[in-house]
Amino acid sequence: MVEAVLLDMDGTLIEFNYDLGSARMIGIAKLLEMGVDRRVLSESKPIAINIEDAVEFMRGKGFSEDELKVLRSKVYEAVEALELKAAEKPVVRNGVLELLSWLKEHEVKTAICTNNCKRAVEIVLEKTGLKKFFNDVFTRNDVDRLKPFPDIILKACEKLGVKPEKTIYVGDSPIDIAAARSAGVKPIGIVSSLSNAERLRAAGAELIVSNMDELREKLRKIILQCS
Repeated sequence: MVEAVLLDMDGTLIEFNYDLGSARMIGIAKLLEMGVDRRVLSESKPIAINIEDAVEFMRGKGFSEDELKVLRSKVYEAVEALELKAAEKPVVRNGVLELLSWLKEHEVKTAICTNNCKRAVEIVLEKTGLKKFFNDVFTRNDVDRLKPFPDIILKACEKLGVKPEKTIYVGDSPIDIAAARSAGVKPIGIVSSLSNAERLRAAGAELIVSNMDELREKLRKIILQCS
C-alpha cells in the first residue's frame, strides 16, 4: 500500500525558472571566500555536492561542527536572492491541480521536499494556491544536507509517519532520483526543461513520465492496485 507521495517543487510542480548556473558559481565563490581549496569544487557538480565536499575538506582542516553549519548557511544565504527572484513568478505545470486533487480525494499523504529555502517556497505556495493540498512542506531549512542526499526525504517520512518502502518520490532531476533511491523510496522521474528521460533513467528512476496527466494515471494504477 502506498502511504505517501512526496514531490519536488521547481521543475516538478512548477516550471523550472531558477538560474541554476549562476547559483552554482555564487556558491563556489562563497566557498572559496571561506577558505575551501578550489580543487575540491567543480561547476559541473550540484551545489549540495560542492557544499558537502567543502564540509569534508574543512572538517579535515579542523573546523568544528558548529563552524561547518555556518559554512553551509553562508552558501545558502548567498544564493537566496536567486531563489526569491524565481519564486515571484511561479507557473504551475499543466495537470498539477488535477493530480493533487486526486491524491487528496483518495487520502494519500503528500508533502513537498525541496532544496529551496523556506521563504521562497512560502511565496510560491501563496501565489499558486497549492498549499492546501499538502500535509507538510520540507525545505533546506529542515536539514543539513540537501538532495541528492536522502535526509529531507527521510525527514518527511518520519514526520508524516510513513514507511520509506511505502512512499513514492516524484522529481525532475538526477539529484531527486538519487535522493529517493538513497532514502529507500520509489523514485519516479518526470521530464522537464531541466532533465530529459535519458538523464532520469541513468540516475535510476524506476518509472519515467512526460507530464502530469501521465503521472496521475500511473499513480492511480499503483495506488488503487495496492489498496
